[in-house]
Amino acid sequence: MLLEDDHNGFLDEVSGLLIDEYKIVGTARSGRSALDAARESHAEIILLDIEMPILNGIEVARAIRQAGLTSKVVFLTMLAEPDYVTAAFKAGAQGYIFKSHLHRDLRLALETVLANRVFVSRRAS
Repeated sequence: MLLEDDHNGFLDEVSGLLIDEYKIVGTARSGRSALDAARESHAEIILLDIEMPILNGIEVARAIRQAGLTSKVVFLTMLAEPDYVTAAFKAGAQGYIFKSHLHRDLRLALETVLANRVFVSRRAS
C-alpha cells in the first residue's frame, strides 16, 4: 500500500491504523512524488488525497491509469461535494473515503476495494 497526504501527522495516523494488517510500501507528500512512487512500487492500493501540491489527486489517478498501472486507487479526502466524487471515479478510483470517517470506513473500504467492489463513505446525517 502506498499512502499520500501532505500532512505528516495524518500520514502517521493512517499508517498506525493499517500497519498490523497491510504492508505499507511507501509514503508521498505531493502528487508528483505519489505518481513516481506508484510507478516504482506497483502497490496494490494507493490512498490519495485530492488536494495536494504539484499534481492533485485526480490528476495522479488519471496518470496512474494512463500508465497502465493496476493499483487500486482510493481517495481519502475532506472533499464531500458530489462533483469531486464523480471526478474521482471518472479518473479511475475504486474508493472514496471522507477523512472525517477515517476510523469508521478505512478498513471496510479497503476490504471492499480488494474484493473488486466500489466503496464511497456515506455522508454524515
